[in-house]
Amino acid sequence: MKKLLATTALCAVCVWSAQANASGYQLNEYSITNLGRSFAGAGVVGDDYSAIAYNPAGMTLKKTGAQLSMTVAEVASEMKGQNNKAGQQTEMDFGVPLPAAYGQYQINDKWFVGAGIYAPYGLATKYKNDSYISDKAMKSILEVVDYNVSAAYKLNSKWSFGASFIARYIYGKMTNNINGAAFEAGNTNIGRSKFELDGWTYTGTLGVMYEHSENTRFGLSYKPKSVQRVKGDHTVSLNSPYSMHPVLGAYAGVYPDGKASPDLPETVLLSAYHKPFEKVAFTGSVRFTRWGDSFKDFDMTSSFTKGLRLKPVDYSWQDTWTISAGTEYYLNDNWTLRFGTAWDQSPTPDNEHRTHRIPDSDRIWASAGVSYRYENMQFDLGYAHLFMKKSHIRNSVNGDYDTKYRAYSNMFGLGFQYDF
Repeated sequence: MKKLLATTALCAVCVWSAQANASGYQLNEYSITNLGRSFAGAGVVGDDYSAIAYNPAGMTLKKTGAQLSMTVAEVASEMKGQNNKAGQQTEMDFGVPLPAAYGQYQINDKWFVGAGIYAPYGLATKYKNDSYISDKAMKSILEVVDYNVSAAYKLNSKWSFGASFIARYIYGKMTNNINGAAFEAGNTNIGRSKFELDGWTYTGTLGVMYEHSENTRFGLSYKPKSVQRVKGDHTVSLNSPYSMHPVLGAYAGVYPDGKASPDLPETVLLSAYHKPFEKVAFTGSVRFTRWGDSFKDFDMTSSFTKGLRLKPVDYSWQDTWTISAGTEYYLNDNWTLRFGTAWDQSPTPDNEHRTHRIPDSDRIWASAGVSYRYENMQFDLGYAHLFMKKSHIRNSVNGDYDTKYRAYSNMFGLGFQYDF
């Protein structure tokens, strides 16, 4: 019996999260114009209203207006077992929609206010129910939604400042099968463990922008670390005939005291925009994410798991850098073309700390986009392909199976802006 409880809890305390499209489970996909240039220059280009999310000081580059966007992120991965799981394979291929919306109002020449809704962290991993790793990970869903209210002040022709207040909602769902081999019942799935938790926290953003000239500007923004307090249910279910087992059956049920405290990291974003020619501009960004301070280990508990005194899952994530560069080509007054590339560092330190729930690796971005402007309306399209480095799980400190991963991601975005 103790082996069963240990196996269920060990799988359950793994963090819900994603093989996401930025380092760890961080997202950038809340602007279509930025998608087209791999998010280079985010917050300071001034061609949409997403500065509300990236750097609120950049709100001074636009007047009054609103925008809606939708990005669909396709995640595809093939996994091959190694050593004791050699020859076994599984895969995942699915799409996740990522909507975003912004609105901004210019009060006067100095003051701007705005609001936005977008997802700064998230996506998912989804393995088949009969995959060889289903007792370690099956479905992992993370949804983080920021409700942002921002204000910006234009001090003079050179300097602008901005700040955001953010109410952050987080929802997580994590499932895995229970392998009967843990208590000598054969190598079969005898049940399932599911955590479903949610909660709120509050955070913000500070930003500053310096305009050297009309065609050259720099922006710096800071987002502090936020700590969530999430609660919900931990459900343990057993398949027939184990649900009727005189000992095991008593442990099936819903435990309403599930809880966790996932940390979301501190970030610093430096962006630049430079237009040396009439029709050509260059953009760039460098982002530092302090994962090492916020994601060393993780524990998800309920009254079902507390008595086992298991160690948290050891991630030991390291701080990361993301470097991106982009080009804008202003074809005419109506059409703008964009291209970009980026290098995105993974926070996973080595093969021993990579997990089935977050099989993260370094990735290279290649993106393109186009905008069409008609009177006070703008239509935006963006596409990006992520080349993900092959990764492995070997000698896992958390008990995950030795596995080789091959993965990639495609993103498609459509946006609409209206200037009042």
